[in-house]
Amino acid sequence: MQRAAWLRGSAAGEPAWGREAPHRRLWVTLEGAVAVTGSPAAVLWRTSPAGELPDLDADGVADGVEVFLGRGSDGPLVAVVVADEDAVHLPEGASWADLKVVGSALGEEDREAAMTAVALARWHQRHRFSPETGAETEVVSSGWVRREEGGRLHFPRTDAAVIMAVVDDRDRLLLARGRHWPEGRLSVLAGFVEPGETLEQAVAREVYEEVSVQVSDVTYAGSQPWPFPASLMVGFTARAGAQPDEVPATALEHDEIAEARWVSREGLAAALAAREVGLPGPFSIARRLIEQWYGGPLPVRDEVRGSVRD
Repeated sequence: MQRAAWLRGSAAGEPAWGREAPHRRLWVTLEGAVAVTGSPAAVLWRTSPAGELPDLDADGVADGVEVFLGRGSDGPLVAVVVADEDAVHLPEGASWADLKVVGSALGEEDREAAMTAVALARWHQRHRFSPETGAETEVVSSGWVRREEGGRLHFPRTDAAVIMAVVDDRDRLLLARGRHWPEGRLSVLAGFVEPGETLEQAVAREVYEEVSVQVSDVTYAGSQPWPFPASLMVGFTARAGAQPDEVPATALEHDEIAEARWVSREGLAAALAAREVGLPGPFSIARRLIEQWYGGPLPVRDEVRGSVRD
C-alpha cells in the first residue's frame, strides 16, 4: 500500500483521492474491530465508482468517519470508521474480528490497511473533543487530522515501545508472565520508551527494572505497528551474562511481572507440547523474536480451546 499523503488534502482544502477510481472501502469500529469474510479471513472490501465518495447510506451506516488509507493495488483504499458493530449491516458470511486474532491470515496489503484503519479509529475515539475547551473537533485531511473551532490541529500519535529477546550465557531465552495474565502465558519483556532516552537505553532499563538483569549487545531486530491502542513495537535482541538456573522472585518488579524464567529450546518445546505454557500469537513481533531465537516455527497454543496446533 502506498500511503500517498499528498492526496489527503490540507486541513482547509478538499481531498484529491475522491477523483481517483475505483476505490475500495473497509469498515472498522471505534473499538478497533474490522469487518472480514471467508476462512482464512480476508478484509471485507466494498467498491465505489470513480469520483464518488463511499455511499454510507448504502452500507447502512448512519454516521461514520471516512479515512483515506492510501493507494492499493486496485486504487485508493478508504476506511469507514463506525461507532460500533451494529452500525453496519454486514453481508452473509462476513463478521467482525479482532485484528490480533486474524492479522496473521491477511495478505500484506490487507494487513497494512487494516492496521492503519484500527490505529486511526482508536485515535478518533479518543480525540473527538478538544482537551482545552471540551468542544467537539472536526475531521479534516481525509481523516488524518482533527481541527478545533479556533483552528488548532490534532494529529495521530504513535508511542514507541521496545520489546526484547534476552539470552544468557547458556543461550537460554528470558520469558515472563505479566501480572494480570493467566497462568502459563509467557512472552518476552517489553516496555515504553521514556523521554530523553535512546531505544537501546530503554531496553537495558526495562530489563533491569522488571527482572533485575543487566544486558549488553543490544541489537535491532525489527519493528511492528501495534495499534492497541497506539504503539510502535521496536524489537531487539540483548545478551545477559551468567545467570542462575531460576530467576529469583525477589528480582521481579511485582507490579508488572508475576514470574520470569530462563528457558532452553528443548524445555520450551516440551512445555508447549504438554500445554503447560502459551506464547504470543503468530501475528505479533513477540512471537517472531521467540522463533528467531528458537530457530524455526513453534506450535501455537490456542488459548481458548487449550489445544496445540502446528
